[in-house]
Amino acid sequence: MGKKSKGKDKAKKKDRKKALRQAAAQAAPSTEAATGLTLVEAAPAPRVIKVEASELAARLAGISTVLQRHLSRTDTGEGLTRARLSALALLVLGGPRTLGDLAAAEHVRPPTMTRLVHAMEADGLVARDKNPDDGRSVVIRATPRGVAQLEHGRTRQIAPLAEAISDLDRDERQQLAEAADVLGRVLRDSRWEPADSDQ
Repeated sequence: MGKKSKGKDKAKKKDRKKALRQAAAQAAPSTEAATGLTLVEAAPAPRVIKVEASELAARLAGISTVLQRHLSRTDTGEGLTRARLSALALLVLGGPRTLGDLAAAEHVRPPTMTRLVHAMEADGLVARDKNPDDGRSVVIRATPRGVAQLEHGRTRQIAPLAEAISDLDRDERQQLAEAADVLGRVLRDSRWEPADSDQ
């Protein structure tokens, strides 16, 4: 037998083996078809980041300071100063208060609060009513005009922050909303009294 005949035989055997392998592959059921299961590559385990409570509290306090600084710089319009905005918010959200209670809540001396209340009363933002619990004193309440001016001032005050948040993508806004919910729950549920010291 010549070299050419041997070469042809090898080529034929090679072709037959290749054809058999292809036929076997087509006949054999795939793993998905045989089991009805789809093989999915396992996702990597999420990376766990340990955050100390004191560290997170410090970060949140720092963010709060910066946020308040930015908000206090915003022009609320119509002469609604930061002091007026804060006092109105207490009266609208917390209800009527005596002048002393209002001064204590705002951490100012009573004479300072008296001057502020007189100015706000002159502008029609607050009014005085008899104290139902003590006829010798009065309580300060927000007027409808005061409520409306508070809402207008708050809208103007938070406008730059709202614009910055609108620039975030949908996932980031969702994360921020969830974080705000958690922080709100912490503030509602936590006790802020200092821990008792050992005596």
